[in-house]
Amino acid sequence: MIYCINPDCKQRQNPENLECCQTCGTSLLIHERYRLLEPLRPLDPRTYTDIFEVDDGGTRRVIKVLKDSSPQLVEGFEREALTLELLAHPGIPKVDLDGYFTFTPSNSTRELHCLVMEKIEGQNLEQWLGKEGPIPSQSLALNWLRQLIEILEQVHKSGFFHRDIKPFNIILKPDGQLVLIDFGSVREMTHTYLAKLKGGLDITAIISGGYTPQEQVDGRALPQSDFYALGRTFVHLLTGKHPSDFPRNPDTGKLIWQDKARHISKPLADFIDDLMAILPADRPQTTAAILRYLTPKRLLIKSAQRFLNSREFKLFAVGFLSMGIASAVSYWVSLPLQAEAIAAQGRKNLMDGDFNRARKKFEQAVSINPKDAVSRSDLGLVCKLQKEFECALAQYQQALKLEPDEVTRATIHYNLGVLHEDRREFDAALKEYQIAMQEKGDIGDDATNNFARLQIWRKFNYSLAIDSILKVLDRTENPRLRATLYKNLGWALLQQGDCRLAEKYLREAIRLDKENRAAPHCLLAKVLQDNDKMLAPASWKKCRDSNSENLPEVEIWQLDARRYLNAQVKKR
Repeated sequence: MIYCINPDCKQRQNPENLECCQTCGTSLLIHERYRLLEPLRPLDPRTYTDIFEVDDGGTRRVIKVLKDSSPQLVEGFEREALTLELLAHPGIPKVDLDGYFTFTPSNSTRELHCLVMEKIEGQNLEQWLGKEGPIPSQSLALNWLRQLIEILEQVHKSGFFHRDIKPFNIILKPDGQLVLIDFGSVREMTHTYLAKLKGGLDITAIISGGYTPQEQVDGRALPQSDFYALGRTFVHLLTGKHPSDFPRNPDTGKLIWQDKARHISKPLADFIDDLMAILPADRPQTTAAILRYLTPKRLLIKSAQRFLNSREFKLFAVGFLSMGIASAVSYWVSLPLQAEAIAAQGRKNLMDGDFNRARKKFEQAVSINPKDAVSRSDLGLVCKLQKEFECALAQYQQALKLEPDEVTRATIHYNLGVLHEDRREFDAALKEYQIAMQEKGDIGDDATNNFARLQIWRKFNYSLAIDSILKVLDRTENPRLRATLYKNLGWALLQQGDCRLAEKYLREAIRLDKENRAAPHCLLAKVLQDNDKMLAPASWKKCRDSNSENLPEVEIWQLDARRYLNAQVKKR
């Protein structure tokens, strides 16, 4: 059977061989490609939307159909479509650029707004909880929490927040990947929106009982509202009880739930409480801050700090004070904290361009905690910036031996690639970039971009470069990276002789670039030199005067620009 999309149709089920609904006459082929196979939730005239599984030429997808055309609902539906088109992450359903459209059934004035998206295989976490019971281990809880924060990082950095996080809206795929769904409540963080908040104007509230913070109930949701809902979601997943079923501490307002989740550490449970703080200002402020916390090292340090402040430790310390054991334990536990604080100072010095001071801080941090791969990697970066390549290479290699986490490891391989480039060891650089490309985040994307650039410049493998660039363009919304990717795409196409497409992508690179980088102007000048000599001089001037980023190929192009412009002066 296939279904009619018309919500007013009296009999929506039809035999598969029909082209039009046998009851109302509406076409059963929607937008000339989609056939509705079955509803994914009961068809209810009281709901604003219907959701169906559809066939798209042999591929199963999901279509969400808005039945109410009131301006407020249409605006939210369009915002959901735009959000999903912009976001590129394995934890977010994909929507093609033509996935949003309108459709009018036969003999009807009702306009239906339709959104077709990727069909996510798996079960939502509410279903999972009903079958499996509470999350059984801290390692799985941390895995899921990190996954969801990484998804939210993509959402928040793209200028949106979700506003309806709960177990029902999270799907667990068979491969273990979590996917956040139902972006119908998403809100864009525009200046207008923030001004409304500051001005005290109410904005439509989205409420899911037990998961929604008070500021959102009041119509004043913030990005930190997502963290509250995420904390409440994990209370449910860790205990098997709905957040509304727990009593509150009368003094603090906090849920009293931790005694029902004794299989997770106290520091992690306390952190979940921090996510659910009553006031948004008392919650973590960014996804980056949460990810920095959610590492085994940070949790170990927090656990150690809690032990040092506990009654048990104080009794232990009194008993052994004469032997100096308490002070020795306290000093040993505090070492990672000391090293981290010193390394943080070094990173600030590094950002300020004070390489000498940064190097001293990183050297001090490494001497206190020799097993800190991140500080060793940062020390290697300072050495590279100071042109001490052997020092940089040694620190990077030692950091890799410490078996760092995936992101740190990818960062080190990326930095090794840059180091080898500086030494004109291009084959070695390509190998390091290829390793870093395995990371699925920003570092992997940057490594792919550099890999493609070297394929163009040194290996003349333009097709491989183009394929690599297009894959990253398909998944990143980072404007700076997209500008560089479009530059490299234009460069590869120019080398292949496709000047029309090369010009298109180079102009897009220039439009996106906010850092006055020379490369796209230099390449555009080369295109115009052959196709529009009247416009070429302006691009050559921008090539000459803009930032080369110390890239050797760009410095060569800038030399070409000076020669060209000097020749033009002589002609006059």
